[in-house]
Amino acid sequence: MTESFIQKTLQDASDFAKETGMPKLVSIVKDVHKMSPQTFLMNGKRVYNGDRFLWSNPDRSYTFAGVGVSHIFTTDNADGRFQDIEREWKRFNEQTVVHSISYPYGTGPLIVGGFSFDPNKQSTNLWNKFPSAKFVIPAFLYTVVNDQAYFTANVMVHPHKEVHDYIKEVEEAEKMLLNFTTIPEKSSSIMVNRHEIEPDKWKKTIQKATSAIKRDEFEKVVLARELRVTFDQELQLEQITDRLMAEQPTSYVFAIEQGENCFLGASPERLVKKVKDKVYSTCLAGSIRRGKDEEEDGVLGKELLTDEKNLIEHDVVVHMIKEAMNEYCEWIESPSHPALYKTKHIQHLYTPVEGEMKKDHTLLSLVEHLHPTPALGGYPKRTSVEFIRDVERLDRGWYAAPIGWMDVEGNGEFIVGIRSGLVKKNEASLFAGCGIVADSDPESEYEETNIKFNPMLSALGGATHDTH
Repeated sequence: MTESFIQKTLQDASDFAKETGMPKLVSIVKDVHKMSPQTFLMNGKRVYNGDRFLWSNPDRSYTFAGVGVSHIFTTDNADGRFQDIEREWKRFNEQTVVHSISYPYGTGPLIVGGFSFDPNKQSTNLWNKFPSAKFVIPAFLYTVVNDQAYFTANVMVHPHKEVHDYIKEVEEAEKMLLNFTTIPEKSSSIMVNRHEIEPDKWKKTIQKATSAIKRDEFEKVVLARELRVTFDQELQLEQITDRLMAEQPTSYVFAIEQGENCFLGASPERLVKKVKDKVYSTCLAGSIRRGKDEEEDGVLGKELLTDEKNLIEHDVVVHMIKEAMNEYCEWIESPSHPALYKTKHIQHLYTPVEGEMKKDHTLLSLVEHLHPTPALGGYPKRTSVEFIRDVERLDRGWYAAPIGWMDVEGNGEFIVGIRSGLVKKNEASLFAGCGIVADSDPESEYEETNIKFNPMLSALGGATHDTH
Protein backbone atom coordinates (compact mmCIF):
# COMPACT_ATOMS: atom_id res chain seq x y z
CA MET A 1 0.00 0.00 0.00
CA THR A 2 1.63 3.27 -1.14
CA GLU A 3 1.84 6.42 0.98
CA SER A 4 -0.08 8.37 -1.69
CA PHE A 5 -2.89 5.78 -1.64
CA ILE A 6 -3.11 5.97 2.17
CA GLN A 7 -3.21 9.78 2.02
CA LYS A 8 -5.92 9.77 -0.67
CA THR A 9 -8.05 7.24 1.26
CA LEU A 10 -7.76 9.28 4.46
CA GLN A 11 -8.56 12.46 2.52
CA ASP A 12 -11.67 10.89 0.98
CA ALA A 13 -12.79 9.74 4.44
CA SER A 14 -12.11 13.22 5.85
CA ASP A 15 -14.12 14.86 3.05
CA PHE A 16 -17.01 12.48 3.75
CA ALA A 17 -16.85 13.19 7.49
CA LYS A 18 -16.89 16.97 6.92
CA GLU A 19 -19.81 16.75 4.48
CA THR A 20 -21.98 14.42 6.58
CA GLY A 21 -20.78 15.02 10.13
CA MET A 22 -20.28 11.24 10.45
CA PRO A 23 -16.95 9.58 11.23
CA LYS A 24 -15.38 7.09 8.85
CA LEU A 25 -13.04 4.23 9.74
CA VAL A 26 -9.98 3.68 7.59
CA SER A 27 -7.89 0.53 8.06
CA ILE A 28 -4.25 0.87 7.05
CA VAL A 29 -2.55 -2.53 6.75
CA LYS A 30 1.10 -3.15 5.96
CA ASP A 31 3.58 -6.06 6.04
CA VAL A 32 6.07 -5.88 8.92
CA HIS A 33 8.85 -7.99 10.40
CA LYS A 34 7.86 -10.68 12.88
CA MET A 35 8.17 -9.96 16.57
CA SER A 36 6.90 -11.38 19.83
CA PRO A 37 3.26 -10.39 20.45
CA GLN A 38 4.27 -9.84 24.08
CA THR A 39 6.82 -7.25 22.91
CA PHE A 40 4.06 -5.44 21.01
CA LEU A 41 1.88 -5.44 24.15
CA MET A 42 4.81 -4.27 26.28
CA ASN A 43 5.52 -1.42 23.87
CA GLY A 44 1.89 -0.33 24.09
CA LYS A 45 1.66 -0.51 27.87
CA ARG A 46 2.64 3.09 28.65
CA VAL A 47 0.01 4.64 26.37
CA TYR A 48 -2.65 1.92 26.11
CA ASN A 49 -2.50 0.13 29.49
CA GLY A 50 -6.00 -1.16 30.27
CA ASP A 51 -6.93 -1.51 26.58
CA ARG A 52 -4.82 -4.43 25.35
CA PHE A 53 -5.85 -7.75 23.80
CA LEU A 54 -4.25 -11.01 22.79
CA TRP A 55 -5.51 -14.03 20.86
CA SER A 56 -3.61 -17.07 19.61
CA ASN A 57 -4.97 -20.32 18.21
CA PRO A 58 -3.55 -23.73 19.26
CA ASP A 59 -1.08 -24.25 16.41
CA ARG A 60 -0.04 -20.56 16.62
CA SER A 61 -0.76 -20.15 12.90
CA TYR A 62 -2.90 -17.17 13.82
CA THR A 63 -2.00 -14.71 16.59
CA PHE A 64 -2.92 -11.10 17.14
CA ALA A 65 -2.10 -8.52 19.76
CA GLY A 66 -4.14 -5.33 19.90
CA VAL A 67 -3.81 -2.04 21.78
CA GLY A 68 -6.10 0.95 22.10
CA VAL A 69 -9.73 1.31 21.08
CA SER A 70 -11.13 2.82 17.88
CA HIS A 71 -14.75 1.95 18.60
CA ILE A 72 -16.77 0.10 21.27
CA PHE A 73 -19.85 -2.10 20.86
CA THR A 74 -21.58 -2.96 24.12
CA THR A 75 -25.00 -3.82 25.55
CA ASP A 76 -26.58 -4.86 28.83
CA ASN A 77 -29.68 -6.19 27.08
CA ALA A 78 -29.89 -9.71 28.55
CA ASP A 79 -32.36 -11.12 26.04
CA GLY A 80 -31.06 -9.55 22.83
CA ARG A 81 -27.35 -9.11 23.40
CA PHE A 82 -26.15 -11.27 20.49
CA GLN A 83 -28.55 -9.54 18.11
CA ASP A 84 -27.54 -6.10 19.46
CA ILE A 85 -23.86 -6.69 18.76
CA GLU A 86 -24.64 -8.25 15.36
CA ARG A 87 -26.89 -5.35 14.35
CA GLU A 88 -24.46 -2.63 15.50
CA TRP A 89 -21.48 -4.30 13.81
CA LYS A 90 -23.44 -4.63 10.56
CA ARG A 91 -24.61 -1.02 10.74
CA PHE A 92 -21.06 0.14 11.49
CA ASN A 93 -19.72 -1.76 8.47
CA GLU A 94 -22.35 -0.32 6.14
CA GLN A 95 -22.05 3.30 7.31
CA THR A 96 -18.58 3.72 8.73
CA VAL A 97 -15.94 1.30 7.38
CA VAL A 98 -13.97 2.17 4.28
CA HIS A 99 -13.98 -1.01 2.20
CA SER A 100 -11.67 0.19 -0.58
CA ILE A 101 -8.51 -1.01 1.17
CA SER A 102 -7.83 -4.73 0.79
CA TYR A 103 -6.50 -6.52 3.84
CA PRO A 104 -5.58 -10.15 4.61
CA TYR A 105 -7.56 -12.44 6.89
CA GLY A 106 -7.13 -11.44 10.53
CA THR A 107 -6.19 -7.83 9.92
CA GLY A 108 -8.17 -4.67 9.22
CA PRO A 109 -11.29 -3.68 11.14
CA LEU A 110 -12.12 -6.68 13.29
CA ILE A 111 -13.88 -6.73 16.65
CA VAL A 112 -12.65 -8.64 19.68
CA GLY A 113 -14.46 -9.25 22.97
CA GLY A 114 -16.97 -11.52 24.62
CA PHE A 115 -20.21 -12.17 26.44
CA SER A 116 -21.00 -13.06 30.04
CA PHE A 117 -22.01 -16.63 30.81
CA ASP A 118 -25.48 -15.78 32.14
CA PRO A 119 -26.76 -12.20 31.86
CA ASN A 120 -29.67 -13.03 34.17
CA LYS A 121 -27.39 -14.00 37.08
CA GLN A 122 -26.93 -11.32 39.75
CA SER A 123 -23.51 -9.82 39.03
CA THR A 124 -20.92 -8.86 41.62
CA ASN A 125 -18.17 -6.25 41.81
CA LEU A 126 -15.65 -8.88 40.71
CA TRP A 127 -16.83 -8.54 37.10
CA ASN A 128 -17.95 -4.90 37.09
CA LYS A 129 -15.68 -4.05 34.13
CA PHE A 130 -17.09 -6.88 31.99
CA PRO A 131 -20.70 -6.23 30.90
CA SER A 132 -23.18 -8.66 29.35
CA ALA A 133 -21.50 -8.10 25.98
CA LYS A 134 -18.59 -5.94 24.91
CA PHE A 135 -16.50 -5.81 21.74
CA VAL A 136 -13.95 -3.28 20.51
CA ILE A 137 -12.09 -2.46 17.33
CA PRO A 138 -8.43 -2.24 18.42
CA ALA A 139 -6.77 1.01 17.38
CA PHE A 140 -3.57 -0.84 16.46
CA LEU A 141 -3.21 -4.51 15.70
CA TYR A 142 -0.20 -6.77 15.23
CA THR A 143 -1.18 -9.97 13.41
CA VAL A 144 0.76 -13.10 12.44
CA VAL A 145 -1.04 -15.32 9.93
CA ASN A 146 0.82 -18.40 8.68
CA ASP A 147 4.19 -16.87 9.56
CA GLN A 148 3.52 -13.52 7.84
CA ALA A 149 3.28 -10.46 10.09
CA TYR A 150 1.05 -7.42 9.55
CA PHE A 151 0.47 -4.10 11.29
CA THR A 152 -3.03 -2.59 11.18
CA ALA A 153 -3.93 0.97 12.13
CA ASN A 154 -7.69 1.45 12.50
CA VAL A 155 -8.12 5.19 12.13
CA MET A 156 -11.47 6.78 12.96
CA VAL A 157 -11.57 9.91 10.80
CA HIS A 158 -13.62 12.77 12.27
CA PRO A 159 -14.70 16.03 10.62
CA HIS A 160 -12.70 18.33 12.94
CA LYS A 161 -9.22 16.88 12.33
CA GLU A 162 -6.78 17.23 9.45
CA VAL A 163 -5.41 14.29 7.46
CA HIS A 164 -1.76 15.06 8.23
CA ASP A 165 -2.54 14.73 11.97
CA TYR A 166 -3.81 11.17 11.44
CA ILE A 167 -0.75 10.26 9.38
CA LYS A 168 1.55 11.63 12.08
CA GLU A 169 -0.28 9.67 14.80
CA VAL A 170 -0.05 6.41 12.85
CA GLU A 171 3.66 6.91 12.13
CA GLU A 172 4.40 7.63 15.80
CA ALA A 173 2.34 4.64 16.97
CA GLU A 174 4.03 2.33 14.47
CA LYS A 175 7.48 3.48 15.58
CA MET A 176 6.60 2.95 19.25
CA LEU A 177 4.71 -0.35 18.96
CA LEU A 178 7.04 -2.08 16.50
CA ASN A 179 10.17 -1.36 18.55
CA PHE A 180 11.96 -4.71 18.29
CA THR A 181 14.58 -3.79 20.89
CA THR A 182 12.09 -4.05 23.76
CA ILE A 183 12.58 -7.20 25.83
CA PRO A 184 9.59 -8.13 28.05
CA GLU A 185 10.54 -8.71 31.67
CA LYS A 186 10.90 -12.31 32.83
CA SER A 187 10.57 -11.84 36.60
CA SER A 188 8.61 -14.50 38.48
CA SER A 189 5.84 -13.75 40.94
CA ILE A 190 5.70 -15.66 44.22
CA MET A 191 2.33 -16.78 45.56
CA VAL A 192 1.81 -15.54 49.12
CA ASN A 193 -1.80 -16.62 49.69
CA ARG A 194 -4.17 -19.25 48.30
CA HIS A 195 -7.84 -19.19 49.30
CA GLU A 196 -10.47 -21.67 48.10
CA ILE A 197 -13.94 -20.14 48.10
CA GLU A 198 -16.27 -22.36 50.20
CA PRO A 199 -15.15 -25.76 48.86
CA ASP A 200 -17.37 -27.72 51.28
CA LYS A 201 -20.47 -25.79 50.23
CA TRP A 202 -19.51 -26.41 46.61
CA LYS A 203 -19.39 -30.17 47.28
CA LYS A 204 -22.87 -29.95 48.78
CA THR A 205 -24.18 -28.36 45.56
CA ILE A 206 -22.95 -31.49 43.76
CA GLN A 207 -25.10 -33.60 46.06
CA LYS A 208 -28.06 -31.32 45.26
CA ALA A 209 -27.33 -31.74 41.57
CA THR A 210 -27.11 -35.54 41.63
CA SER A 211 -30.40 -35.68 43.57
CA ALA A 212 -32.06 -33.44 40.97
CA ILE A 213 -30.69 -35.59 38.14
CA LYS A 214 -32.04 -38.74 39.80
CA ARG A 215 -35.44 -36.98 39.94
CA ASP A 216 -35.14 -36.49 36.14
CA GLU A 217 -35.06 -32.68 36.42
CA PHE A 218 -32.15 -32.64 33.94
CA GLU A 219 -29.48 -35.05 32.65
CA LYS A 220 -26.31 -33.12 33.42
CA VAL A 221 -25.18 -29.84 34.96
CA VAL A 222 -21.77 -28.16 35.12
CA LEU A 223 -20.82 -26.65 38.47
CA ALA A 224 -17.86 -24.30 38.87
CA ARG A 225 -15.91 -22.91 41.78
CA GLU A 226 -13.36 -20.17 42.47
CA LEU A 227 -9.81 -20.07 43.79
CA ARG A 228 -8.31 -16.73 44.84
CA VAL A 229 -4.55 -16.31 44.85
CA THR A 230 -2.35 -13.39 45.89
CA PHE A 231 1.22 -12.73 44.79
CA ASP A 232 4.13 -10.66 46.06
CA GLN A 233 4.07 -8.30 43.07
CA GLU A 234 1.77 -7.02 40.37
CA LEU A 235 0.95 -9.65 37.74
CA GLN A 236 1.93 -8.76 34.16
CA LEU A 237 -0.23 -9.56 31.13
CA GLU A 238 2.82 -10.03 28.87
CA GLN A 239 4.51 -12.51 31.21
CA ILE A 240 1.40 -14.59 31.89
CA THR A 241 0.45 -14.92 28.21
CA ASP A 242 4.04 -15.70 27.27
CA ARG A 243 4.04 -18.61 29.74
CA LEU A 244 0.60 -19.78 28.64
CA MET A 245 1.68 -19.86 24.99
CA ALA A 246 4.79 -21.85 25.91
CA GLU A 247 3.17 -24.23 28.41
CA GLN A 248 -0.18 -24.81 26.67
CA PRO A 249 0.72 -25.40 22.99
CA THR A 250 -2.54 -27.25 22.26
CA SER A 251 -4.79 -24.49 23.65
CA TYR A 252 -6.07 -21.09 22.58
CA VAL A 253 -4.43 -18.31 24.57
CA PHE A 254 -6.48 -15.17 25.11
CA ALA A 255 -6.34 -11.97 27.17
CA ILE A 256 -8.80 -9.09 27.36
CA GLU A 257 -7.83 -6.09 29.45
CA GLN A 258 -10.47 -3.77 30.89
CA GLY A 259 -8.75 -1.06 32.91
CA GLU A 260 -6.98 -2.65 35.89
CA ASN A 261 -8.74 -5.98 35.25
CA CYS A 262 -7.63 -8.61 32.77
CA PHE A 263 -9.49 -11.82 31.89
CA LEU A 264 -7.11 -14.33 30.38
CA GLY A 265 -6.49 -18.02 30.00
CA ALA A 266 -5.59 -21.02 27.86
CA SER A 267 -8.80 -22.64 26.64
CA PRO A 268 -8.64 -25.99 24.84
CA GLU A 269 -12.21 -25.62 23.62
CA ARG A 270 -13.40 -23.97 20.42
CA LEU A 271 -17.07 -23.06 20.42
CA VAL A 272 -17.29 -22.28 16.71
CA LYS A 273 -15.10 -20.99 13.89
CA LYS A 274 -16.39 -19.60 10.59
CA VAL A 275 -14.33 -19.21 7.42
CA LYS A 276 -16.52 -18.10 4.51
CA ASP A 277 -19.38 -20.65 4.50
CA LYS A 278 -17.58 -23.37 6.50
CA VAL A 279 -18.06 -23.71 10.26
CA TYR A 280 -16.15 -25.82 12.77
CA SER A 281 -17.00 -26.73 16.36
CA THR A 282 -15.45 -28.91 19.05
CA CYS A 283 -17.01 -31.33 21.51
CA LEU A 284 -14.73 -31.49 24.53
CA ALA A 285 -16.13 -33.25 27.60
CA GLY A 286 -14.94 -36.03 29.85
CA SER A 287 -11.45 -35.72 31.29
CA ILE A 288 -8.66 -37.41 33.23
CA ARG A 289 -5.23 -36.30 34.43
CA ARG A 290 -1.99 -36.73 32.48
CA GLY A 291 0.39 -39.51 33.51
CA LYS A 292 3.81 -38.93 35.06
CA ASP A 293 5.38 -40.81 32.14
CA GLU A 294 4.38 -41.99 28.66
CA GLU A 295 3.29 -45.42 29.83
CA GLU A 296 1.02 -44.15 32.61
CA ASP A 297 -0.32 -41.45 30.29
CA GLY A 298 -1.32 -44.13 27.77
CA VAL A 299 -3.03 -46.22 30.44
CA LEU A 300 -5.00 -43.21 31.69
CA GLY A 301 -5.96 -42.30 28.13
CA LYS A 302 -7.32 -45.80 27.45
CA GLU A 303 -9.18 -45.67 30.76
CA LEU A 304 -10.84 -42.41 29.70
CA LEU A 305 -11.80 -43.81 26.28
CA THR A 306 -13.65 -46.69 27.95
CA ASP A 307 -15.04 -44.95 31.05
CA GLU A 308 -18.85 -45.11 30.95
CA LYS A 309 -19.48 -41.93 32.99
CA ASN A 310 -17.15 -39.84 30.82
CA LEU A 311 -18.46 -41.35 27.58
CA ILE A 312 -22.04 -40.55 28.58
CA GLU A 313 -21.03 -36.99 29.47
CA HIS A 314 -19.24 -36.64 26.14
CA ASP A 315 -22.13 -38.10 24.12
CA VAL A 316 -24.51 -35.53 25.62
CA VAL A 317 -22.27 -32.72 24.35
CA VAL A 318 -21.81 -34.30 20.90
CA HIS A 319 -25.56 -34.82 20.52
CA MET A 320 -26.42 -31.22 21.42
CA ILE A 321 -23.71 -29.59 19.27
CA LYS A 322 -24.58 -31.72 16.25
CA GLU A 323 -28.27 -31.00 16.77
CA ALA A 324 -27.63 -27.24 16.94
CA MET A 325 -25.28 -27.19 13.95
CA ASN A 326 -27.60 -29.38 11.89
CA GLU A 327 -30.28 -26.72 12.23
CA TYR A 328 -27.90 -24.00 11.00
CA CYS A 329 -25.96 -25.95 8.37
CA GLU A 330 -26.60 -27.50 4.96
CA TRP A 331 -24.59 -30.53 6.10
CA ILE A 332 -22.41 -31.59 9.03
CA GLU A 333 -19.70 -34.22 9.52
CA SER A 334 -18.10 -35.71 12.62
CA PRO A 335 -16.29 -38.92 13.64
CA SER A 336 -18.42 -41.65 15.21
CA HIS A 337 -16.05 -42.12 18.19
CA PRO A 338 -14.12 -39.61 20.32
CA ALA A 339 -10.33 -39.27 20.30
CA LEU A 340 -8.03 -37.90 23.03
CA TYR A 341 -7.14 -34.20 23.24
CA LYS A 342 -4.13 -33.69 25.51
CA THR A 343 -3.00 -30.53 27.25
CA LYS A 344 -0.14 -30.20 29.72
CA HIS A 345 -2.12 -31.15 32.83
CA ILE A 346 -5.23 -32.94 31.57
CA GLN A 347 -6.57 -35.07 28.68
CA HIS A 348 -10.09 -34.89 27.29
CA LEU A 349 -12.46 -36.84 25.10
CA TYR A 350 -12.63 -34.92 21.83
CA THR A 351 -14.94 -34.97 18.80
CA PRO A 352 -14.68 -32.30 16.06
CA VAL A 353 -17.76 -31.26 14.07
CA GLU A 354 -17.74 -29.30 10.81
CA GLY A 355 -20.41 -28.13 8.41
CA GLU A 356 -21.51 -25.66 5.76
CA MET A 357 -23.49 -22.69 7.07
CA LYS A 358 -26.90 -21.94 5.57
CA LYS A 359 -27.08 -18.57 3.80
CA ASP A 360 -29.52 -16.94 6.25
CA HIS A 361 -27.39 -17.58 9.38
CA THR A 362 -24.35 -15.83 10.84
CA LEU A 363 -21.47 -16.62 13.15
CA LEU A 364 -23.05 -14.79 16.10
CA SER A 365 -26.43 -16.43 15.57
CA LEU A 366 -24.70 -19.82 15.82
CA VAL A 367 -22.73 -18.68 18.90
CA GLU A 368 -26.02 -17.75 20.56
CA HIS A 369 -27.59 -21.07 19.57
CA LEU A 370 -24.66 -23.12 20.91
CA HIS A 371 -24.02 -21.25 24.16
CA PRO A 372 -23.82 -22.74 26.67
CA THR A 373 -23.02 -26.22 25.40
CA PRO A 374 -23.61 -29.14 27.79
CA ALA A 375 -19.85 -29.02 28.46
CA LEU A 376 -20.28 -25.61 30.14
CA GLY A 377 -23.91 -25.48 31.26
CA GLY A 378 -25.63 -28.85 31.13
CA TYR A 379 -28.48 -30.61 29.42
CA PRO A 380 -31.23 -29.67 28.78
CA LYS A 381 -29.90 -26.13 28.46
CA ARG A 382 -32.67 -24.10 30.11
CA THR A 383 -33.18 -26.20 33.24
CA SER A 384 -29.46 -26.73 33.84
CA VAL A 385 -28.68 -23.00 33.52
CA GLU A 386 -31.55 -22.19 35.88
CA PHE A 387 -30.13 -24.67 38.39
CA ILE A 388 -26.67 -23.08 38.10
CA ARG A 389 -28.21 -19.64 38.60
CA ASP A 390 -29.97 -20.82 41.78
CA VAL A 391 -27.31 -22.92 43.52
CA GLU A 392 -23.89 -21.74 42.28
CA ARG A 393 -22.42 -19.18 44.66
CA LEU A 394 -19.95 -18.07 42.02
CA ASP A 395 -20.42 -15.08 39.74
CA ARG A 396 -19.05 -16.61 36.52
CA GLY A 397 -18.90 -13.32 34.64
CA TRP A 398 -17.10 -14.08 31.38
CA TYR A 399 -15.79 -17.43 32.65
CA ALA A 400 -17.08 -20.36 30.50
CA ALA A 401 -18.66 -17.81 28.13
CA PRO A 402 -18.05 -17.09 24.42
CA ILE A 403 -14.83 -15.10 23.86
CA GLY A 404 -13.71 -14.29 20.34
CA TRP A 405 -13.37 -12.07 17.32
CA MET A 406 -15.08 -11.35 14.01
CA ASP A 407 -14.14 -9.45 10.83
CA VAL A 408 -16.18 -7.35 8.41
CA GLU A 409 -16.91 -10.40 6.24
CA GLY A 410 -18.50 -12.29 9.16
CA ASN A 411 -15.54 -14.65 9.54
CA GLY A 412 -14.17 -15.25 13.01
CA GLU A 413 -13.77 -17.63 15.90
CA PHE A 414 -15.19 -18.05 19.40
CA ILE A 415 -13.89 -20.20 22.22
CA VAL A 416 -15.28 -20.84 25.69
CA GLY A 417 -13.40 -18.95 28.40
CA ILE A 418 -12.23 -21.88 30.53
CA ARG A 419 -8.83 -22.65 32.16
CA SER A 420 -8.96 -18.96 32.92
CA GLY A 421 -8.66 -16.29 35.56
CA LEU A 422 -9.47 -12.66 36.28
CA VAL A 423 -6.33 -10.75 37.26
CA LYS A 424 -6.19 -7.40 39.05
CA LYS A 425 -2.84 -6.04 40.21
CA ASN A 426 -1.30 -8.77 42.43
CA GLU A 427 -4.48 -10.84 42.83
CA ALA A 428 -6.23 -13.40 40.64
CA SER A 429 -9.55 -15.24 40.78
CA LEU A 430 -9.26 -18.59 39.00
CA PHE A 431 -12.25 -20.66 37.88
CA ALA A 432 -12.80 -24.35 37.19
CA GLY A 433 -15.86 -26.56 36.78
CA CYS A 434 -16.87 -30.11 35.98
CA GLY A 435 -19.82 -31.96 34.54
CA ILE A 436 -22.15 -33.54 37.10
CA VAL A 437 -24.19 -36.62 36.23
CA ALA A 438 -26.23 -39.01 38.37
CA ASP A 439 -23.31 -40.97 39.82
CA SER A 440 -20.85 -38.08 40.29
CA ASP A 441 -18.76 -38.19 43.45
CA PRO A 442 -18.12 -34.79 45.15
CA GLU A 443 -14.54 -35.65 46.15
CA SER A 444 -13.62 -36.84 42.65
CA GLU A 445 -15.14 -33.72 41.09
CA TYR A 446 -13.26 -31.55 43.61
CA GLU A 447 -9.98 -33.19 42.56
CA GLU A 448 -10.86 -32.64 38.89
CA THR A 449 -11.28 -28.90 39.46
CA ASN A 450 -7.90 -28.81 41.23
CA ILE A 451 -6.30 -30.23 38.09
CA LYS A 452 -8.11 -27.65 35.95
CA PHE A 453 -6.70 -24.79 38.06
CA ASN A 454 -3.17 -25.86 37.13
CA PRO A 455 -2.70 -24.12 33.74
CA MET A 456 -3.38 -20.71 35.25
CA LEU A 457 -1.53 -21.43 38.50
CA SER A 458 1.55 -22.43 36.53
CA ALA A 459 1.40 -19.36 34.28
CA LEU A 460 0.96 -17.03 37.24
CA GLY A 461 3.89 -18.55 39.11
CA GLY A 462 1.92 -20.34 41.81
CA ALA A 463 2.29 -23.91 43.02
CA THR A 464 0.25 -26.37 40.97
CA HIS A 465 -1.82 -29.20 42.40
CA ASP A 466 -0.05 -32.56 42.37
CA THR A 467 -1.96 -34.73 39.90
CA HIS A 468 -0.01 -37.96 40.43
